[in-house]
Amino acid sequence: MLANLLSYLLIVLGTLLFFICFDGYISYYVFLLSLALPVFSLLLSLPGMLTMRVRVFLQEDEAVARARKGMSLPLRVEARTPWPLPSGQVRLRLTVKNTLTGALCQEWLMLTVGKKPLLVEHALHSGACGLVTCDITKVRACDLLGLFSLPVRLGGQKGCSAFFYPAVYAPAVSVQPRRSPDSEGERYSLTKPGDDLTELFGLREYRPGDRLSRIHWKLSQKTGRTLVKEPSLPLSDSLLLFLDVNGGGAQADVLLDVFATLSGQLLLREAAHRVGYRGEDGALAFLELCAPEDARPAIESILAAGGKAALPLLREEELPRGGSHVLYLCCAPNPAQTDLLRRHYASSRFTGLCTGGTEALGEEFIPVPPGGVAEALNGMVL
Repeated sequence: MLANLLSYLLIVLGTLLFFICFDGYISYYVFLLSLALPVFSLLLSLPGMLTMRVRVFLQEDEAVARARKGMSLPLRVEARTPWPLPSGQVRLRLTVKNTLTGALCQEWLMLTVGKKPLLVEHALHSGACGLVTCDITKVRACDLLGLFSLPVRLGGQKGCSAFFYPAVYAPAVSVQPRRSPDSEGERYSLTKPGDDLTELFGLREYRPGDRLSRIHWKLSQKTGRTLVKEPSLPLSDSLLLFLDVNGGGAQADVLLDVFATLSGQLLLREAAHRVGYRGEDGALAFLELCAPEDARPAIESILAAGGKAALPLLREEELPRGGSHVLYLCCAPNPAQTDLLRRHYASSRFTGLCTGGTEALGEEFIPVPPGGVAEALNGMVL
């Protein structure tokens, strides 16, 4: 806008010199026209400036988009106005932030808006995993000459967001399921049915292909519907993961790669496990992963917690019982947390994986450098 103002002042100065040096009516009219031009431009553009609307979105049919890190998503910025005449330009600031790594990128866009909606497409790219948010801020609509501007109301525009998933590698790991020494009997999933006929998970209506032996005949007669008994899913208490995202940037990105890789390998081998992490409310939360379809919701819940989601101070009464193998995943080891885990799970194996500094980690910690996730996890026994 400053450049437009300087250009207009030069035009006024030129017409003024023309009026002074040339004796005639035409120089007078040209000078008056140069003075009236900004007013005419503002009056012509004002209805369009007042009715200007902008929005940013990724996909029309989904509130949140999803992609692997390193991939690109089409980010669309749309500006429109119902005013049929040209309405000048709209200047807006697009802010893109990765809530996990804290990476922030801001870009100014200039769009010329007319009667038809103007759609500009960008490529949203993230080299690190995380929840990436896109917001439009400081929107101003300009007149045709670019001398005046008015703020544009965003209304209910809340931007858009996308999950960029961590990389999943295929290291040579082995799983040795076993009962934990201090487990109190078999534990069953509270959310998913399984194939253990000794424990009832719930009842559902009959579907073609169900075995007749699983029909609950008494309740079916009472309710008038054919009900089938669903068996429960037994869970192993042998694997507990604690995700301590107590760093940012590349360290947090690599840590999520480690977690996604380990969890993916366990799910491929049908080894149910639990992960403890810092929830969105700041308290310790646990996720139960039993099948491959549980991986995506778990990753999204962890990414939604934001960057530097260090574990809250652990307390023994909050920790689950059981666990023959406890894995502590962190950016930098926290002595207080590791001491409590070793004490609470004294009869269990303990393994730490650290993506930060490798000084004085101890024999139980495995350093994971950037770009070396698969190499660091090769040969690991879970």
